Amino acid sequence: MNIEQFEYINAIAKTGSISAAAEQLHVSQAAISKSVARLEEELGFKLFKRSRTGTAVTPRGAIVIEKAYRILMTIEEIKEEAQIEKQMLDGEVRFSIGPNFMAVLTKSIITFKQAHPNVELTIMSKSTEDVLEDLNEDRADLGLIYLYEQNEELMKELVIHKIMDSRMVVCTGKGTPLASKKSVTPQELLSYPFVNIDGKFSNWYLEDFNNKYGPVQLIFKSNNIELLKRTIAQDMAIGIFIEYSMLNDPFVQNGDIAIVPLIDHEPKHITLGWAISVHKHFSIAQKEFIKHLLHEYHNLNV
Repeated sequence: MNIEQFEYINAIAKTGSISAAAEQLHVSQAAISKSVARLEEELGFKLFKRSRTGTAVTPRGAIVIEKAYRILMTIEEIKEEAQIEKQMLDGEVRFSIGPNFMAVLTKSIITFKQAHPNVELTIMSKSTEDVLEDLNEDRADLGLIYLYEQNEELMKELVIHKIMDSRMVVCTGKGTPLASKKSVTPQELLSYPFVNIDGKFSNWYLEDFNNKYGPVQLIFKSNNIELLKRTIAQDMAIGIFIEYSMLNDPFVQNGDIAIVPLIDHEPKHITLGWAISVHKHFSIAQKEFIKHLLHEYHNLNV
């Protein structure tokens, strides 16, 4: 038996398919099948039960694969210790982020890359649900997400870490009567045209708002955040956003968009967090990136 075989059986167990494991590891299905067959012959029992619906782990196979996984993680830790000794961190961080997480991300990227120029950093911006699927299907190492009940099923195989709670606020152009208010109630918003982010949480939030207070005057919804903000800045509509996502926004900083707290409506806050798969090794490169990210978030005045 060898390390390559351990990598193969670990990938098959995670994906439930030899073809998916081959694609993930960039090797041929035939190579994986032959290698696993040799390992099973050496052990004297089957690790997997193959059928038309996929490849399932046998009870005895599960024990072997768990031990193989621990060995692979130990090898990763040994490699990282060698990097520390050389004082030169490298590796890869695949980072999948939910909408509106760019408030402090740019600064985090710059400080991280200055400290660790040899780490390859890939950033993918998607919906929260797609981020969760990326983590579950090993297309990403880390994810930034909104935490709410509708996604509990997708989060079962993830380790979740809370970052902060942030208020829901109304964003309005400086020329509207709302801009001078210290807070607004839902009833005060019904006479204004709305724009809304086209995402699962934002759509649910607006639908809940409509059910409680009556339908708003929705002009359009879009996943193009810049389009929404420009429409608001021109006094053509208002929108409900998460406060932290707007704090560093140029439209807010130059006064074209005013942020007004929304009161007398639940939920008042939403929780932001980062996640990693329970099946993934948390590498030093990933830990260092999270440190830079959290440093920026903790400096936000939310």
